Amino acid sequence: MELVRINNNLNYKANGENTSLNFVIDSNKEVNLFVDEFESLDELIFDVSDYSILHLSLFAKKSINSLKITANIGENSKIIVHFADFSVEKHHLDAVINLNKNNASAEWHLASLSTNKDDKEINVSIYHNHSHTNGKIDNYGVCKDNSKLIFSGISHIIKGCHESSSHQNAKIVVFDNDCKAIAKPILKIDENDIEASHAAVVGKVSDDHIFYLTSRGLSKEEAKMLITLGYLKPILKGFDGNVANDINQLIEGRL
Repeated sequence: MELVRINNNLNYKANGENTSLNFVIDSNKEVNLFVDEFESLDELIFDVSDYSILHLSLFAKKSINSLKITANIGENSKIIVHFADFSVEKHHLDAVINLNKNNASAEWHLASLSTNKDDKEINVSIYHNHSHTNGKIDNYGVCKDNSKLIFSGISHIIKGCHESSSHQNAKIVVFDNDCKAIAKPILKIDENDIEASHAAVVGKVSDDHIFYLTSRGLSKEEAKMLITLGYLKPILKGFDGNVANDINQLIEGRL
């Protein structure tokens, strides 16, 4: 495992020599970390020390295979993740965020596009291991052709972690009859004095939306493209201009 200590903003490209990376953010730091070309990796670990903030941007555009992501968050610290998943073929992703100390918090934002014969399973969980912790998971996906896309995950608030909050959203737009999409967020709540919610939506593009756009001169395919872009493009706010342009072109190219 390669250990990478971060004190400043960093764009990191894996060199293929290591199968696992451990990023450590020191105390009292706020840093931006961008990671791509991590297809050769099996494991990513992020340790966010006390009183620090990590803005983490992940961009997958090739085959991932199997990847495990673990984040450990310290006191009064936060991780904000934007994951643009435009990988291809079959992959399994397990992400676990541990809120280990008082006032630890996490935001996870994912946009995933599954096309052709892609087979993706993405499991994102947040574990509240201390009181006054906050977690949010937003997974948005588009599934088309003969592909498969599964969103799952657990928000677990253990006993004694009072005044904590945890929220999950899992939404997938299905384009074709031959594709398969599943959203199954899970809440495990062992404490009363908390806030928690989850929502799961899987469905086709609204016929009303298609009709509205086609009535204004767009073709049906153009209307679907516009709706899809609107669904996936919010992930771009987690990336700088050049990378955001690359992601935008990749979305349009794969659609």
